[in-house]
Amino acid sequence: MEKMVLKGKKEIRLLLMDSLHQTVQALGITKSKKKANKLIEKSAKRLASVVADQMKRELKKIKNVKEKREKKEKKAKPEVVAA
Repeated sequence: MEKMVLKGKKEIRLLLMDSLHQTVQALGITKSKKKANKLIEKSAKRLASVVADQMKRELKKIKNVKEKREKKEKKAKPEVVAA
């Protein structure tokens, strides 16, 4: 599976909806009914919200770790001033 760069809930939701529609078609149904489409849209919206929140938390963690590492490196390296 290829990695994609997704930035927001809308992109995630559209990707999930597309995947769910393809899955329904793979089951042998040529076109899903109105009720199925509503369920797909609703579930994709909920999943996108959860996934976007999780991605946000993970990006924040990575950013905090990077900042802490940079602060540690600055403290460890005393600056030498040449005269």
